[in-house]
Amino acid sequence: SPGTRAILSKLEAPVKIRFYYSQGGNTVPVGLKTFAKRVEDLLGEYRAVSDAKVVIEKFNPEPDSDAEDSASLDGIDGQMTNCGEKFYLGLSVSFLDQKAAIPVLAPDRERLLEYDITRAISQVSTVKKPVVGVMSALPVLGRPLNPVLKQQPTEPWVLASELKRVFDVRKVEMETRKIDDDISVLLVIHPRNLSEETEFAIDQFV
Repeated sequence: SPGTRAILSKLEAPVKIRFYYSQGGNTVPVGLKTFAKRVEDLLGEYRAVSDAKVVIEKFNPEPDSDAEDSASLDGIDGQMTNCGEKFYLGLSVSFLDQKAAIPVLAPDRERLLEYDITRAISQVSTVKKPVVGVMSALPVLGRPLNPVLKQQPTEPWVLASELKRVFDVRKVEMETRKIDDDISVLLVIHPRNLSEETEFAIDQFV
C-alpha cells in the first residue's frame, strides 16, 4: 500500500525480519501451509520495495534446535496441532536495539497482515513516537476506580489500546484552553458541551 511504501522509503538503516515457520510438520493443515507461503511471498515484496533495507531471515524451528531457542527468545509462540506436535508461524522485527514480535500469524487475520507487519516496522524504527491527543467525554482511555462517585474502573477502548501500540497517547481534558505544542494529532470523540475557550483552542490547533 502507499502507506507501507512511505514508511519503507524513510528507513535510515536496515530492518531485520526473522520469519519462523515450521516446515517439516506432517500434521500441520494444508491451509495453514498455504497461508505461510503467502506470508513468505509478502515478505519478499517488502524486501523488493524497500530496496534491500528490509532483510529477511528464515528459520525452521524444529524440536530442540537452535532455531527453536531463537524463536523463544524472539517472543514467537509455539502452537500445538491436533496430534500434539508443536508448530511455529510468527515473525520478529528488529531495528538497531529495538525489537517487536508478532508471536502468531493466523489466517483469520490475513486481511490485516500488511498492517501488522508495517506497524511493527514503524514501531521499531521510530525513535520517538508521535503524540496523539484524545479529547472525549467518554472513557476512551479507561477509567480508574472512583469510590466517591461509586464508579467502577473500565478498560480502555480497543481503539485506544491499538493507538498506544504505535503512538504516545495523551488525554486532553474537555475544559482545556490550549492544546500542547508537542501533540501531532488531536482525536475528538463525542464533543458535547465544549466551552467557547476549548472550541477556540481546537480551531487554533487545526
